[in-house]
Amino acid sequence: MINKKLIILLFALLTITTIISLNSCGSDSPVIPGSTVQYSRDIKPVFIQNCTFSGCHNPVDKGSGIDLTSWESLMKNGSQYGSEVVPFNSRWSHLIQHINNDTNLAPVAEPHMPLARPPFTNGQPLPQNVVKLIMRWIDEGAKNDYGEVAYSNIPNKAFITNQAADFVAVVNLDNNYLTRLIKVGNSPSNSLAAPHVVIVDNQGYNFYVSLIREGTIEKYNALTYEKLGSLSAGVQPAHVVISNDGSYGYFSNFDVSTSNPETYIKRFNTGSMTVTDTINEFRLKAPHGLRLTHDGNLLLTATEVSEYVYVIRTSDNVIEDIVPVDDIVPPNGNGTNQFVPYQIAITSDDRYAFIACLKSNDVRIFDIQNRVMLINNIPVELNPLSLEISPDGRWCYVPNRNSNSVSVIDMQTRTVVKTISGVGVQPHTIDFTADGHYAYVSCESQSGTFVHHPASGSNKPGTTAVIDVWNGHVKIKDIEMASYPAGMSITPGTGN
Repeated sequence: MINKKLIILLFALLTITTIISLNSCGSDSPVIPGSTVQYSRDIKPVFIQNCTFSGCHNPVDKGSGIDLTSWESLMKNGSQYGSEVVPFNSRWSHLIQHINNDTNLAPVAEPHMPLARPPFTNGQPLPQNVVKLIMRWIDEGAKNDYGEVAYSNIPNKAFITNQAADFVAVVNLDNNYLTRLIKVGNSPSNSLAAPHVVIVDNQGYNFYVSLIREGTIEKYNALTYEKLGSLSAGVQPAHVVISNDGSYGYFSNFDVSTSNPETYIKRFNTGSMTVTDTINEFRLKAPHGLRLTHDGNLLLTATEVSEYVYVIRTSDNVIEDIVPVDDIVPPNGNGTNQFVPYQIAITSDDRYAFIACLKSNDVRIFDIQNRVMLINNIPVELNPLSLEISPDGRWCYVPNRNSNSVSVIDMQTRTVVKTISGVGVQPHTIDFTADGHYAYVSCESQSGTFVHHPASGSNKPGTTAVIDVWNGHVKIKDIEMASYPAGMSITPGTGN
């Protein structure tokens, strides 16, 4: 006769064995389908069993600065390179790129993790079902056991378009961590909406994104990231600017098609997200860069094809002046393709506009009050794009796309006093923190990469560089994000 205590013991052992089997790395169903993944029950044991042995990601060794023994250490502390997990987006979470070996799931980065050290991993990578379980946890928000999502309320942040992945990245300026990737656009999975420029209103309430391929402008809540509206914006809407009070904005149509191109700048009501006015003129060909004067009275734009600067009165949207960027620019609007003005930055006194010309590789100065181009052009490096003036008016930073550098112009002497080399691959846009201490540089990263562990697969990560302005104009960090960082706007403080 079998002892009753023995039966109870055997039943208990069988129950424990079943639970372990269901939660083991080799299980086909690590968690019940349809249920919420729980950090302590489903995720933490995987990290503890495979990633925290001597020399790796434990509180003492912290390999690459990563401690995987708790939710707080992973989500709040990240690594020496920044955040490892982006809540709600497993594909672009760097941790996944290191444990994944299927480029259909996500990019694959070297070195592959976990390190195959018996007996911890039995010399094998994590099974795909476990990788998918961790991805599912991240896609559900990478929450802790209390349902909290990391970095849900951050006051100081940068919004950066990731043009080749249809996201707007949100970077926490207090620690330079990538905290969110906001999906934008309505394009099908086999095409791109291509978010190009992002601008936050001066109140910090909303941000606006131009989708240059989809042909729309979208509006989002800058605090909750909820989509608030959109408007049809024609062919290739490029740059967007918002009025000081946030009630209206303008966008340019960067249409370079040869047959019947759109040659417009349009004004829209931000509340109703409707176009209210259209500004047109036969030489207004391929306008890209837009800037409002700080007093809000004038709108300036530069046209890439016709190579003119337009001065537009915002009270009634009348074109006040049209000035060529050089004396050799023809009056017929066909341009020379020798200058190609791209973007504009305006001094705080609204006296001068600095214009980056990507073909002549210089910055040209436009006297706004006297409506003339000045003689003293400032040579920079190859293909300067979206330049910016520091909040104190001391410096103008110019990203040189084809030189992988940033030119630092002393605004007092109007000369380049430093060239910051190796900023990143194809630097595109500059913006400063409100105090002017740091400059952020989005880098397209289309032909190469500065990420610390380059990934394989389509849509490789891009970077945004951080430059310490106050301590010698020195790059101090690369922030990895999704593909093709392009437009950028920092809040608090006025943006581009």
